[in-house]
Amino acid sequence: MSLPVYHFLHLIGLILVFIGIGGLLSSEGAKKAMMWHGIGLVISLVSGFGLLAKYNKLLPEGAPSFYTYHWIWAKFALWLVLGFLPVLAKRRVIAAPLVVLIAAICGAGLAALGYFKPQF
Repeated sequence: MSLPVYHFLHLIGLILVFIGIGGLLSSEGAKKAMMWHGIGLVISLVSGFGLLAKYNKLLPEGAPSFYTYHWIWAKFALWLVLGFLPVLAKRRVIAAPLVVLIAAICGAGLAALGYFKPQF
């Protein structure tokens, strides 16, 4: 598959993740919301690693792999946070407005890391 296809799938996966979080916070349909959240997480993870594999093929000979960059690990950590948010919301460990705020901050962080690819 090409880079644009992986990128499109990655974005679709993240949209499904946020649809799942929003659906979980509604009064009905929590089981379906968790399903969409899980499907979105899998799609975003697989397409994200597909993107990395394609980007690594574009690197010049002798350049360090993208897997060694810290922004990749930061994106993975934020992906894990997005994965655990519905569990924390369902068990009422975190209030619903705080879940939405944390999800929005994680989404903004994921977008910024993916767009700017900072070298830290």
